Amino acid sequence: MSVDDYLDGLSPLRRERIEAIRAAVHAAFPDITESIEWKMPVFRRGGKWIATASQKSFVSVYLRSVDWAAKIAATDPKLGHGKGCVNIRDTVAMPVAALAEAVREVLA
Repeated sequence: MSVDDYLDGLSPLRRERIEAIRAAVHAAFPDITESIEWKMPVFRRGGKWIATASQKSFVSVYLRSVDWAAKIAATDPKLGHGKGCVNIRDTVAMPVAALAEAVREVLA
């Protein structure tokens, strides 16, 4: 399965959100590689990686950084977060700028 195949199976909103994350990753790092691992899109650069997934009621972005996850979640009390991931519910605006900034730092 490719990332495009994964995206084809999503609702329009989820597809749009994950494509926005994918675009931010590729814009920051043209040398990024992408694959499906752990049943979700994973973006790798050297030994570093981030991932994103469509969950039951939100999109998760796995930044592998507790600090970045908390920083992004602090921008909107409706955002959830866990150890190194941000959960963006369908009813919450996507923090595109903050995610793009996190992607640049985490994968640098």
